[in-house]
Amino acid sequence: MKMNFKKYIYGLLGVCLIMTSCLNDLDQEPKLDKSNQSIINEEDCMSFLAKIYSGFGLSGNVGPGGPDADQEPDLQGGDQGSLVFLRGLLSMQLYPTDEAIWNWADEGIVELCEINWDYTLFYAYTFYQRAMLNIRYCKEFLDIYTLDTDIPNLEKYRDEIRGIRAMNYFYLIDLYRNPGVVWDDSPTNDKSWMPSQIGKTEIFNMIVNELIDLSENGNLDETPSMANYARITKPVINTLLAKMYLNAEVYIGQPMYDKAAQYAVKVINAGFDLEDDYRNLFCGENHLTAMRKKEIIFAIPFDDVNAKSHGSTMMVTAAAYGGVLDPTWFGMTSSWTCLKPTQQLIGLFNGPNPDNGVNYDEYGSTIKKDKRYRFFDVKSYEEDGSVKDRRDVNTKMGDWNTGYLCYKFTNLGWDGASVTPTADPYTDFPLFRLADIYLIYAECAVRGAAGTDLATATGYVNRLRERANGDTSQNIRASELTEDFILAERARELYWEGQRRSDLVRFGKFTKGYAWAYKGGVVEGTANVEDKFNIYPISDRDLTANPNLKQNPGYESLN
Repeated sequence: MKMNFKKYIYGLLGVCLIMTSCLNDLDQEPKLDKSNQSIINEEDCMSFLAKIYSGFGLSGNVGPGGPDADQEPDLQGGDQGSLVFLRGLLSMQLYPTDEAIWNWADEGIVELCEINWDYTLFYAYTFYQRAMLNIRYCKEFLDIYTLDTDIPNLEKYRDEIRGIRAMNYFYLIDLYRNPGVVWDDSPTNDKSWMPSQIGKTEIFNMIVNELIDLSENGNLDETPSMANYARITKPVINTLLAKMYLNAEVYIGQPMYDKAAQYAVKVINAGFDLEDDYRNLFCGENHLTAMRKKEIIFAIPFDDVNAKSHGSTMMVTAAAYGGVLDPTWFGMTSSWTCLKPTQQLIGLFNGPNPDNGVNYDEYGSTIKKDKRYRFFDVKSYEEDGSVKDRRDVNTKMGDWNTGYLCYKFTNLGWDGASVTPTADPYTDFPLFRLADIYLIYAECAVRGAAGTDLATATGYVNRLRERANGDTSQNIRASELTEDFILAERARELYWEGQRRSDLVRFGKFTKGYAWAYKGGVVEGTANVEDKFNIYPISDRDLTANPNLKQNPGYESLN
C-alpha cells in the first residue's frame, strides 16, 4: 500500500539502531559515543536522520509490543508501545478530556480519565523521557554532522533536525511548561552533566527564536510535495510558530494572537488545499494526499512491515474496534476494545441545525449529514443481520457494550476502497493539517487579532462545514463565529488528533465550568477540578535522577 518514499524514514532504521544502540530509550542522559569516525559519511548520516524521525512513531529496538532488555528494570517486560511518542501524546491529550475514555484500567489510564494524578503518573514520565531522548538524538546529530562535514544537503538535514528538536520542545512546554533544556551549548559529552530548567518565558523565547530563524533563514522546502511528505518543511515550522503564539497567553501570560494569525496565513499561502473527502485524511492510504498537495502538513508514518508499533495509529484504529464492530470492515484484523468517544463528543454533533432526517450506513449504524460524524451505535444484530438494538450513548469504563464506538481512523484504501486486512495499520497520523490552520486563523479573528477579519475567518470555517455536509446548508454567519463555536468546531473537525486538552486549557474549560464523563472521578463528571491539572507534573523518577529539576506548582515535590 505504501510507496517507496516512505522507506526514507524506516528503510535504514536497522542500521541506525545499531549505530546508536548504546542509547537507552528511557535514559535522559544517553551516552554520546563519537569515537567511531566511520559514521561521518552520507549513508550513516541519512540513517541517523531516519532514526531521529522514527522517534515520533517507534520506541526501541524490538518489535511493536515486546520488552526491551535495555529498559530500566521496572519497565522491563512492559509494552514498548507505551513508550512511543504518539501514544504518550494521545494518552495525555485525549483521555483527560471530553473526547474519549480508555475502556480498561491500564497503568496510569484511570488517573488520566479522571484528571486525578500526581507526580507518579506513568505517562508523565514516559512522554517526558521520550521527548527528551528525541532532543538528545538531535543534539548528537548536530554535534557530529557539523557544517564543515562533506555530506550533500547537510545544511537542509541540520535544519530538519533543528525543526524536530523545536517540535519536541513545543509539546514539552505545552504539557509541562518548564522542562529541562538541552540546546546547542549543552555539554552533553560530559557524563556528569544534567539538564536544568530556565523558566517558561525563557524556554518559550528559545523555541520561538529557533523557529523564526528556520522560517526566515532556513534551507527547508517551501512548498508541499510527495518528496517532502512526513519531513520538516517551512510550512511545518510556520505551523509550530502559529501554535506557539496561539497558546502564548497560556504558556507565558502574554496574548500573541496577531502573530499566530500571521503565521497561519503563511501556512495557508504555502500551497496546501483541503482534501475533498474527509475520510481520506484518516485512511490507510492517507499519504496520497501529498500527491495533490492536500491538507496534511506533517504526518507520522506507519505501515505493517517496517513501522509497526503498539503506539502507532493502532491507538485510534484497533483500539477503537471490537464487539459487533468488526475490524475487517475497516481493513484491520485486530481489535482491542479500548477507546470510546464520550457522550459529550457525540453531543457536539447534535444541532442546533437539523440533520435532514435519519439515515443508516451499510452496517445499520446511524449516520448524519455531517460526514465527520464517524460513530457506531449498533449493539447487536438479529440472525438475519438487521439491527436488534442500539447502544446507549453514555459510556462506562470497563464495559465495552456501553457508549458509542468510533471509526474515524481506518486502514481502508483511498475513497474507502476495500483492502486485504492487516494486523497493523498503514494509516499515517496527521499531526498537523490545514483544517487546524483555518481554525487557528478563525480563533485569532474572534479574539480580535490584528490583521484578521471575521469575513475571511467565516469563509475558512464554512469551507470545512461545506466539506463536512456536502453543501452550504450548515454554513454560519460571521455573527455566529464566537469563542464557544470555535471550541466546539475544533472538536468536530479535529477530535482524536491530539489537540483537545490544549484547546480546553486555552479556552479556560479544562479545570473549570465544564463537566464530562469521569472528570473528577465521577461517572457523570464534575465541572471543577484543581487548576494544577492544567500542567502535568515532573515525574518523581525524573526528580530523583536529576536534582536540577524542580516540580511544577501544586504538585508534591521530592526536592
